[in-house]
Amino acid sequence: MTDLIRFNDLARIHEPLRADIERAISRTLDSGQFLRGPEVEAFESEWAAYCGQRFAVACNSGTDALTLASAALGLETASIQANTLPLTGIGLANAGIRVSVREVSSDGRCIEQRSDSVPVLLFGRLPSPAELDAPLFDAAHAHGWQPPPGATAAWSFYPTKTLGALGDGGIATTNDPDLAAHMRSLRGSDDQLHDRRQITSRMDAIQAAILRVKLNHLDDWLADRRRVADRYNSNLVGLGIGLEGPTLNHLHVVRVPNRDGLLHELKVNGIEGKIHWSQSLDTLGGPWAAEDQDYTNAQAWAAEVLSLPCYPFLTEGEIDRVSQVVSDHMLSHHSSTNG
Repeated sequence: MTDLIRFNDLARIHEPLRADIERAISRTLDSGQFLRGPEVEAFESEWAAYCGQRFAVACNSGTDALTLASAALGLETASIQANTLPLTGIGLANAGIRVSVREVSSDGRCIEQRSDSVPVLLFGRLPSPAELDAPLFDAAHAHGWQPPPGATAAWSFYPTKTLGALGDGGIATTNDPDLAAHMRSLRGSDDQLHDRRQITSRMDAIQAAILRVKLNHLDDWLADRRRVADRYNSNLVGLGIGLEGPTLNHLHVVRVPNRDGLLHELKVNGIEGKIHWSQSLDTLGGPWAAEDQDYTNAQAWAAEVLSLPCYPFLTEGEIDRVSQVVSDHMLSHHSSTNG
């Protein structure tokens, strides 16, 4: 029987770190402090430094990080791309912001950058020059990116992220001390404040301790993701299915005709693929408004994108096996459409 190639094999990542993670958990248990405290504060400092920013405010999830950041910034409106996941819109709307969903260009970015645009660094793709002036970024997929000096960024540590917790967590980073203080007050860390919205969103100390262990390995994991992506790109060169532009390879995404057919072929061959995401926001009910007249590109994107396995320690043989199924699918599709 052919071994299953998982979409994301977290056991491979965690097994070499098991002893260090267990020590971090034990240290936290011995401290008796499970919310806020030295582990969370240390991780906030270490993550801010890693991102090239001065301050970080840890919370319960990437969605909450968006809520804290957008509320502290005082945003009243926000424009987001229609091919992002619903949680981007939900995180912003939870701050009382009016969210509008915008059509995307053929490369998957907002077709028009506005003053209220919140760029989403989907799949780990780096922002375009036109996006760099935005005040806020959804960087949930972009571990390893350093935001512009004047920007605020929201990050996720969902378990499957490049840097993932053993549970959930999020963080917002900024260079503005007043903004950082405002975000801390909004996460419900001061029982004496009752004059503003609070969401009671705090990172567990155990998750912070685990993330501190894993942060020491993030550069190596990013390099290994580049290795995996480079081999896919080499194997699939000439097929015209890869995404253009620099990326941190959180996900390795291709755009293919008959995407659902390829997903089935991968499954038949013992390979897990995923779709990020199968519906554009303009087709979903949610706390946002679809204000453009046409979402052809966003809907085409949702119908064609497929994420292939891409994570540290994926072997060359496994990458080649996935690549062969993709190549065979494209050859079969080409033959059927030209026969």
